[in-house]
Amino acid sequence: MGQYYVIVNLDKQEFLNTYSFNDGAKLLEFGCSSEGTMTALAVLLSDGNGRGGGDLHSEHPLIGSWAGDRIVISGDYADKEKFLQKDEIVKFMMIGEERADEKPNLYVYAKKFFKDISEKVLEVILEDPYIYETYEKADLYGDAQKVFNNVKKKKAKKVA
Repeated sequence: MGQYYVIVNLDKQEFLNTYSFNDGAKLLEFGCSSEGTMTALAVLLSDGNGRGGGDLHSEHPLIGSWAGDRIVISGDYADKEKFLQKDEIVKFMMIGEERADEKPNLYVYAKKFFKDISEKVLEVILEDPYIYETYEKADLYGDAQKVFNNVKKKKAKKVA
């Protein structure tokens, strides 16, 4: 079956879900994508975007918002408690949904308690005409299809 991942920002308590970018969740499924998860991560980590050719020409506040933060690509098989503070572990244990003796890893904790910003970031990268065109031609599924359709509707309203 394989290991599934999310990209986690420990400082902002946010994460990226690879499926939102029309990618798979296994490391090399999204690690080799060119207009999906890795582009989203590059946009979030960029410092000085918009000053040269090849940049994403947008002033959206998400661009560069992760620059300098602690980022982990966390798998569902990752070590228990690694990167988590004691109060976070206690919080997880208190909700009682898991077995009382089961300690979380970052993957499980982030998906339960952190904010998924994937759809917002996808909206930002779809501002780029090349990426928009790529998504328009792609066989989209799930969240990626939903977000793309919403962006497409907004674009149509601006033109009308």
